[in-house]
Amino acid sequence: MSAPPAIRGCTSCGNLSFSQEWYKAFGVVLCNGCKAQEELIPKSTAKQLYLLTDGDLKKLGSIQKENPHQKQWNPMRLYMQSQVENASYAKHGGFEGVQEARREQLDAQAATRMKRKAVETNKVW
Repeated sequence: MSAPPAIRGCTSCGNLSFSQEWYKAFGVVLCNGCKAQEELIPKSTAKQLYLLTDGDLKKLGSIQKENPHQKQWNPMRLYMQSQVENASYAKHGGFEGVQEARREQLDAQAATRMKRKAVETNKVW
């Protein structure tokens, strides 16, 4: 029987000390040195760049931090970029799938703008 990951130490370097906060939030065992190498991205960026929905993001671990823009606003929800990328690639079929989905999204937005502009032009005449 193998020991739980918390006893083995950091999964990257093997250091026995690790961040409890990250283990609870993300399910990964990383020491503070390796943790600094991981990127955290806000929810809005995860949704825009990686085309994930709220439902997709709920399956991932996250950390809440105070909003740096306004303390009265809702707290930021931060996700590990590597986990977000993996979820996006699994959903869209890899990097190329994400790029294709983004192109389709942008084409749909452009078509909507063109229709709106055509309607506005017709109203003027």
